[in-house]
Amino acid sequence: MARARATTPAGHGELLAQPEYGTWADLARANAAAAATWDFSLAGVPVQALRAAARREALERAQTFSERMGVSLDPVADDPELLVVTGHQPEFYHPGIWVKDFLLQRLAEETGAAAIDLVVDSDGFDTLEVHSPCLHPEVRVCRSYLAVGTADGCYACAPVPSLRDIEGFCAAGAEHLSTVPAPALGHHFATFCEKLIEAAGRADNVAELVTFARRAYEASAETGYLELPVTSLARSRAFATLLVHMALDVRRFADVYNRALGDYRDRTGVRTAAQPFPDLKSDGDLVELPMWDLRKGRRAAMWARTGARPALLSDGEVLCELGGPGDPVDAVLASAARPAPKALSLTLFSRLLVADLFIHGVGGGRYDQVTDDVIERYFGIEPPAFVVASLTMYLPLGARMVRDEEVEALSMALNRLKHNPDQMRAEVEFDSADEHAAASRLAAEKTDLVAAIAATGADKKALGLRIRAVNEELAGLFEPYRRQLAAELEQLMGMKAVSEVLTDRTYPFCYWSPSEVADKAR
Repeated sequence: MARARATTPAGHGELLAQPEYGTWADLARANAAAAATWDFSLAGVPVQALRAAARREALERAQTFSERMGVSLDPVADDPELLVVTGHQPEFYHPGIWVKDFLLQRLAEETGAAAIDLVVDSDGFDTLEVHSPCLHPEVRVCRSYLAVGTADGCYACAPVPSLRDIEGFCAAGAEHLSTVPAPALGHHFATFCEKLIEAAGRADNVAELVTFARRAYEASAETGYLELPVTSLARSRAFATLLVHMALDVRRFADVYNRALGDYRDRTGVRTAAQPFPDLKSDGDLVELPMWDLRKGRRAAMWARTGARPALLSDGEVLCELGGPGDPVDAVLASAARPAPKALSLTLFSRLLVADLFIHGVGGGRYDQVTDDVIERYFGIEPPAFVVASLTMYLPLGARMVRDEEVEALSMALNRLKHNPDQMRAEVEFDSADEHAAASRLAAEKTDLVAAIAATGADKKALGLRIRAVNEELAGLFEPYRRQLAAELEQLMGMKAVSEVLTDRTYPFCYWSPSEVADKAR
């Protein structure tokens, strides 16, 4: 089946909702109704019982975590009819990602659903930073760093920066923004920094720091949805049940997973084996799981041992045996293992067992086509529908956006002046009638020469030399126009470089008013 490819919107304030937002509530209800008909088991637990437990645990953990944020939360029923979910890494993401939270809030308000934003704190990061346009003295991108990641680290593994480092981050960001003629940006960033400093005393890691600060910053938009770190979700009994099921059937699961990835790459023309994520590996009786183990404060690959003594391993160490006399789920929960899902297993767990509707961004919506295939092939059910949303917001800098087509048009005109100057006569104004007449005479001669060189028995060498000479004479007549076009192209390229800085849609959310972005979701 051909799938429409979601693309980020181009216009300022333009919202992408695929399918259109008006269908989302019905999709959530349809997903819930379909889930009620599923009839299979995971690790011996019927899916209906496991789904009920997973939703209950997710809500309990989300409420416990969210109460620590110190913001007003929406009341949540013990057993809500609908549960809607989105999620992202706890970085300083742009409004195109932020808008998913406001759409989540809107959908919850309109349907009475409970709403959870998953904080993907199990992912790694290189740097945690904000970037902005700045004039030092030319227009360029400046960056302020809050934290630097470590090899195999993750957001939840990273400590809260010192107050001195947070204040330095805020001061550097404010200095960069002060060079830009848009005082509102600095005002919004200063407000966010106040929330960041306040959150530092309550957060246990950098993921919590950014999440607490963002939600306090959002208070003016009156968002009351719940937050749930993935590392907390992964310590639930329902998640451990999925992990045990995968581990005990790991060869079949890995085969389905890898075939779905291969089909996606073939279908989309992806040539890199690491995209959208790598295949699961096998090594003798060990098969890789789509999970991390975070027990040492870093991400290590998790493996399942097959055969007579099934077990979970990481770093070559046995985390727990799965074939003993007791419940293997209890064994996982009692072990030192700290599992965390990779991308596909996170959305698989969320869409299969927790959410009635999952809101993706453009990138997530693409890779989750693989999750669709895994769900269909492995569980034998139609995958629950998901939706995709994004937003484009440009900073209020009055920048002129230079399009690639403008640059290409000037480049092509210069190329034609070089190789076929006779074709450019209509676009040139001459200073004298003599120049116009000379250009017309040379163009007519070239037309005759081109016709002659195609004739049988023509002296192609002599005619070719004359065509070259005519082109050179025409080029000489058109030289002032060529210099004008070259200067325009150079100026346009300079404007394009500036335009790319000033019209970048990926600047962080803390440069906008929360209400301004929330309004775009209405």
